[in-house]
Formats: sequence, structure tokens, C-alpha cells
Amino acid sequence: MQNSLAQNYLSKAEKLRLNNKYKEAVESYLTSIMMNRNNSASYLGLGLAYKNLKNYSKAIINFQKAEKLNPFNAEINKELALCNIILGDFDNGIKYLMTSIRLEPDNLDIQMQLALAHEMIEEEDMALMIYQKIIETNPEFLRAYIQKATLYMHLEDYLNSAKIFKKVLEIDKSYFRAYLALGICYEKLGNKSAAKRYYKKYIQNSKDITNYKEVIFRISEIQNYKPTKKHSLRVL
Repeated sequence: MQNSLAQNYLSKAEKLRLNNKYKEAVESYLTSIMMNRNNSASYLGLGLAYKNLKNYSKAIINFQKAEKLNPFNAEINKELALCNIILGDFDNGIKYLMTSIRLEPDNLDIQMQLALAHEMIEEEDMALMIYQKIIETNPEFLRAYIQKATLYMHLEDYLNSAKIFKKVLEIDKSYFRAYLALGICYEKLGNKSAAKRYYKKYIQNSKDITNYKEVIFRISEIQNYKPTKKHSLRVL
């Protein structure tokens, strides 16, 4: 009877949480736990509610309780990782992500989270390696290409960034922001004509007008660009 009531409160809590009523969900989760302290789903749900309320410390406490009851659950370890990373504890965050990957090796989202965590602590080589591994095993997974190309751009390696953004367009021609990225890369590389060509493709194809004025300005700057004459040295 007690377990049945606990399950009813858990079901109520889940519905409240999914409807973004996190404070009300917390109360129902706690009632469910009071009646049955051996259900990992109650602690997981409570942790998720606290996470959405931005109370990450309490979220971690409840995710840890869920993990003790269900140590082979990839989602619990992923949530522990994300909350630790939000609080700046990257060592524990990466540790939990690695555990989550071992439990669910085909989960690309968790692999991407691991690469992003390495980016955040400026371990760019590690992040690039993870993105490349994802690309090799899942050649159609667009997010890995985009993130790797964006990281190369951040590192000012515009040549490699441009190569990958071209690959992005081969996979998905509708990803119009790749044209904008290619324009930026080629402008940084000093290839004004290629930059202008890709900027124009972005304007022609993209429905995103956020950068419209800036891109038009860049095209105008390139069209009006006049290279300075280089004078040769003379021996007097």
C-alpha cells in the first residue's frame, strides 16, 4: 500500500515537472521519497526539478542518491556531470561523463558534452580528438562537424575551419550559417573574392536576418577594398 501511494506521488511529480511546475513537483517527489526511499526514479526526478530551479547543489545530492540505487544508469551520470560542470567542478564533471559513456557508448549527445567540457577548460586538442572520433564513427552526424569547425575558428585556424564547413554543406545544404562562417574564414585568410562569394550566398539563402546588415557591410568593405602598393627597397 505504501509503495503504491509512493508511485502515485511519483507519477504526479513527473507530470508537474514536465509541465514546468518545478516547485510543486519537488513537494510531490519528497512525499514519494518519504514513503519509499528505494526508488531511484524519485531521486532522479527530484534532482531534475532542483536543476531546473537552478539549485544545482541539491540536484547533485539527489542525483548521487539515485546513482547509489541505480549505479548503471547513463542518464543519472550525465546529469551529475552537467551539474558539476555548471558549478565549475570539471574534474567530477568529466569523470561522470566518462562513466556515462562507458554505460552508453553509442550516445552521441554525451560524447559531445564531453568534448564541450574539454573546450571549456581549454583542452582544445582533447576536444578536437573527440569530435574527430565522433565524425569517423558517425560520418553523417552534423553537430560534430559544426562544433569542430567552430573550435578551429576560435583557435584562428581558418583554413581547417573552412575545410570542415565545406563538408558541412556537402552533408546538409540547408545549413546556411556555414556560408557565413566560410565568408569569415576566407576574409581572415585574405581571400577577399572567396569571402564575398560566400557572404553573398549566405544573404541569398539564409532566412536569418540577424546578421544581415553586418554581412552587407562586409561585402561593401570588400568591394571597396584597395590593396596598398608595396614599394620595393632600393639601395641608395
